[in-house]
Amino acid sequence: LVEGAAKYGFKFIEKGPHSTIIQVPGGTTEEYEVLNVIEFTSTRKRMTIIVRCPDGTIKLFIKGADTMILERIGPKPEQRKYYEDTLRFLDEFANDGLRTLCLALKIIPPLEYQEWAKKFHAASIAITNREEQLDEVAKLMEQDLTLLGASAIEDKLQDGVPETIHRCLEAGIKVWVLTGDKQETAINIGHSSRLLDH
Repeated sequence: LVEGAAKYGFKFIEKGPHSTIIQVPGGTTEEYEVLNVIEFTSTRKRMTIIVRCPDGTIKLFIKGADTMILERIGPKPEQRKYYEDTLRFLDEFANDGLRTLCLALKIIPPLEYQEWAKKFHAASIAITNREEQLDEVAKLMEQDLTLLGASAIEDKLQDGVPETIHRCLEAGIKVWVLTGDKQETAINIGHSSRLLDH
């Protein structure tokens, strides 16, 4: 994905403790101040970063499982501009056995961000139930999003996996699949790993 962005003129240059520098088309560089990172967890199934852009705008960028992102997209037409196309591509990618993520954006007014940042800080230093508190505060900001689209990557099986699974099945060992992927992706990987047959 980073290489793909570079081909369009957006090159990653450097990441510091509180900022990221990129080169934009035309050769100039821009620095984005990282304000908050809300980490991915198996419960959240999404990751969020909030940055202050060079023009001072505060933006939230989020990536995650389609079920988590699509339910948080706002109702306005401009927020749902790519909704139908994204759904179609998600189905195509899943049928090809690719791992998918949805991507969305939110522009945050400064006053709204300041109020939310206080709550986020309080949750981040909580002594008890920190993860639950952080998740609740994150939900306040991770809504009314604008859908940007989806990404898909191939998650290749390691060498020998299909043969190993096949031998386990031949030996009478029961094999279960536990996955957070879409059903189509799981079925496709099941076939490629010789766990499923037609």
